[in-house]
Amino acid sequence: MTDDVDEEVEKSIPSVKMELLLSFKATGRNIAKDALRGEFNLIKACLKSPFTPEIAKRIAHKSGHYLIKLVSPRTDGDNAILRIEVPRGNQLGDILPSTNAPDIPFCKVIFRPLEIDGYPPRSVVDLIRNPEEQTTIVLDAFAEVFGTDVLEALKTSLLTVLPAPTQLGIGEFPIIFVPRPDGQDLQMTPVSPAAAFMGMKRVTDHYFQKAHPDRPVPRGKWTRQAVSAKPQNISGAIGGPRVRFRADMPTQLSHEEADLFRFAQGGAFPLWRDSEVAARILHYGDRLTADNEFNNKNTRAALDRMADDLISDAVEFIQDTLCETTDYAKRQGLSEKHSARPTLPQLLLKRRWEGKDAEDKARKALTSPHFEHRLTKSREAAEVL
Repeated sequence: MTDDVDEEVEKSIPSVKMELLLSFKATGRNIAKDALRGEFNLIKACLKSPFTPEIAKRIAHKSGHYLIKLVSPRTDGDNAILRIEVPRGNQLGDILPSTNAPDIPFCKVIFRPLEIDGYPPRSVVDLIRNPEEQTTIVLDAFAEVFGTDVLEALKTSLLTVLPAPTQLGIGEFPIIFVPRPDGQDLQMTPVSPAAAFMGMKRVTDHYFQKAHPDRPVPRGKWTRQAVSAKPQNISGAIGGPRVRFRADMPTQLSHEEADLFRFAQGGAFPLWRDSEVAARILHYGDRLTADNEFNNKNTRAALDRMADDLISDAVEFIQDTLCETTDYAKRQGLSEKHSARPTLPQLLLKRRWEGKDAEDKARKALTSPHFEHRLTKSREAAEVL
């Protein structure tokens, strides 16, 4: 512990766990506005060496939006940070530190979200980069405990534009070549925001939990990939392996499969998509019209066969569909909830017709006394209906 910590503070340390004082995330420890100096004193007592302006400057210069070591741990330390200040409205973006392990406790001092009564959790870094109502009381208390020189070093370094990296490590960097207007190529290396690392981890944690009937079924293929055996060498603010995912689009259902799925779930009965059926119905309608003017034993027998064939084929389609729906539901693990099946005239009529006249002609034929008579004579129709 540092020598300049009050004796009263030093005595209170055992009553407060260190992980509640030094942390990269909110610890649930509420702080009254007038207790900020005491909180910073407790934090200071946890440090094994003084928090100097040199350390503050080093940490700030090693903090950025993009941590290039996340792409390759072989990145040189002087080229490991990329800070691109693109304001989000009137706010600067979140940054994370990428320091050596001895500096991690100091990073936890300035990156810990302080949960002050009446205010949202914000860290010293947050309040320097994006001032809010509580900024003055927090930074004044920080300066009183750690020194004005440390605070000024933080302010200057956190708000300074850092030089861009001049070289990349050998190995894992993806390269994309983009054509330029002058005919040359521009070489690009994509990197992701550091905040996305832990954000992705929070989003995907439940996908790696054991299956549970009350939880949603995970989608996509999720894997964890170790970036470094010592992630604290990249950033103390991140932990665990990097998460990658591959999302596969579900296989597109054919029209027939989609019809079976809907019917199994209580939807409409599948369409009979045989393109020749419409022509057969219209031909039957023509023969009905001709039968009114001329008929004999042979023409009447032919008309009966046309109606009976339509009825027989429609019955067969219904029976086949019911069997196929049951088989499909079993394969997909669905519980069948069939809706009412259509009448044979409804099944035959429900299709794409070439114009209103053709549809009216088909409806007239399928509701004719002759067709209704053949339905009553059909044993197959009686069984399926």
